[in-house]
Amino acid sequence: MILRFVLDLAVPFTNNQAERDARPVKIQQRTAGGCWRTQQGLADFAIVRFYVSTATKGGITSLDAFEQLFTTGAWLSRQPPHPAE
Repeated sequence: MILRFVLDLAVPFTNNQAERDARPVKIQQRTAGGCWRTQQGLADFAIVRFYVSTATKGGITSLDAFEQLFTTGAWLSRQPPHPAE
C-alpha cells in the first residue's frame, strides 16, 4: 500500500492533503489552550470540520454544503471510494 500511487494514478504521491486536513484541528487545539473542554466538543468539531473538508473536495462550497444540510439533507459524495487491493 505504500507504493500504491505507482499502480493507481488517482492516488496522490504525497500525503500533503491529509496534513492540510489535520492542520485546522491542531490550530484549534493550540488556541483552546492545548485541549478541548469535553470529548463531545472534540467530536462535534471533528464532524463539522470533516464534513466541510469532504464537501470542498467534492466541489461544493462550505456555505452551499451547510445550506443543503439544513434544507434538504446532508451532502453526499457521488464518487465511489477507491477499491482496496
